[in-house]
Amino acid sequence: MNEKGQISSAQARELLQRQLTVWHLARENYKAYANIQSRRFDMGGFTIEAQYNPSRMPSSSAKIDEQSLRQRSCFLCPHHLPQEQEKLPFGTGYFLLCNPYPIFPEHFTISSREHAAQEILPRFADFLDLSSQLEACTVFYNGPKSGASAPDHLHFQAVTRCRMPVERELNEQLSRSRLVLETSGGRLYALTDYLHNCFVIKARTRETATALFRTVNNALDIEPDETEPKMNLFALCDRQEGQTLILVPRRRHRPWQCAAKGADRFLSSPGAADMGGLFITVRKEDFERLTPDILRDIYGQVCYSDADMGRAVERIKCMNPKDLPM
Repeated sequence: MNEKGQISSAQARELLQRQLTVWHLARENYKAYANIQSRRFDMGGFTIEAQYNPSRMPSSSAKIDEQSLRQRSCFLCPHHLPQEQEKLPFGTGYFLLCNPYPIFPEHFTISSREHAAQEILPRFADFLDLSSQLEACTVFYNGPKSGASAPDHLHFQAVTRCRMPVERELNEQLSRSRLVLETSGGRLYALTDYLHNCFVIKARTRETATALFRTVNNALDIEPDETEPKMNLFALCDRQEGQTLILVPRRRHRPWQCAAKGADRFLSSPGAADMGGLFITVRKEDFERLTPDILRDIYGQVCYSDADMGRAVERIKCMNPKDLPM
């Protein structure tokens, strides 16, 4: 890292190795991850991979209502971090941390040094910077009501590249997608009939990536009491091809089964990993009874339908040309 707070994938990996040496919690959870149970579901043209990961129970069951957030200490604030947790500065406003509850072989949290709300637009430039510096990783963002267990503290995550089905299937899925918008510096696609429908941005410059992201953001539904549309966002950077962004619009935070009682209960709090096709279960009984129909039901509740995507595309088409990227 230099004086400007730049980081690299290699430095992040070195941090992880140091943490596994000195931090018992992280070491034990990464050992457990190495023996994780998984199942693969062929959904007809694409894949969902299910992971049984009980260490994620605190995240999946986190209460994120305002009262609960006020009553608990923020676990991402620097003064509340465990003594063993090492902080790697990123830029002037963030720390890169080893995530001690991994879903991936390498799992990092990049948290704001200040206690600031989870909101993407004011920090989108930082999100792109992070993606370009950690180019061996996939960087993602969980909206405040789209899987973030700390919606009151701004953070991103960075993980091992190509571990999610959406990354591995992207080129194949784009071949059947709808081209919504083409500019001199990039393209915007809409991908439907995909269970976790999404918009995909291919941009050769960060200016184009930013303009196309704002275009999609402005076309999405937003609740009156929320600060931004519900979404999960992925960024993959390639020095030759530029920036790829995958934006998964959300309808709901959690499926109704998450709060159900008895036999109807299915503990699922979908975040970016789930929207990437890596479905996380924290209870053995849920992992074992999971079926394609249950997956279709849960994704259908929390993701945009084909009709929702169509309405967003029409809003983009109806935007004033001067408001669209050139």
